[in-house]
Amino acid sequence: MKVASTSPDTGQQGGPANVLGREAHAPSGKAVRADLFAATVMFESFRRARRVSRTGARLCAGLSLVLASTVWAHGSHSHGHGTVRLVIEGHHLTASFDVPLESFLGYDYPPQGAEQEQVWRAFKARLQDPTQFIQPAAEADCRVLGHDLMPELTQADPMGDIPNIVYRVQFRCHRPEALQAVVFTAFADHPGLKQLRVQLITPQGRKTVTVRPRFPALTF
Repeated sequence: MKVASTSPDTGQQGGPANVLGREAHAPSGKAVRADLFAATVMFESFRRARRVSRTGARLCAGLSLVLASTVWAHGSHSHGHGTVRLVIEGHHLTASFDVPLESFLGYDYPPQGAEQEQVWRAFKARLQDPTQFIQPAAEADCRVLGHDLMPELTQADPMGDIPNIVYRVQFRCHRPEALQAVVFTAFADHPGLKQLRVQLITPQGRKTVTVRPRFPALTF
């Protein structure tokens, strides 16, 4: 399995790409661009479907008002940035997100006021569906085995501070040979999330790449 690299500076991907489960080969630059376009279209379709199906129009308005668009340093982490450890082993795919809470919420916890409380409740609801953060290629037929979160937000002190959260998701893929890509759907509902630094670990080795909203798919 080969990993398509993503430039830390541009977010552009290159190298072997296989989003639709075609046989591995050495594609031309034109073919790679076509795969990236297909992955981007898949992500945009996901985002439009989420927008149409969402009944809380007021929530969308609140998000547009409170989500920060600027990446800036805060303590030992950077707002808007996060890391993901992505491990593929046999039939299992495990993703561990380590992200500043502000990057998901658009404000520093704890919430202040009704709008931030609404964003907070919506975020906690999304955590129950891991596919709203990462979606493996459909051809691989991956099902969620479980997910967990640290710290446990339901037990968090509302007056305390939560700088980062670690969100771990595990899938079992019934056709692992078709697992040629994942899409980081977390970008769709969290405009304050600007980039994810992904450490990909497979039996063939490891690679670190940067994924951004413009190209949310990681192909390998």
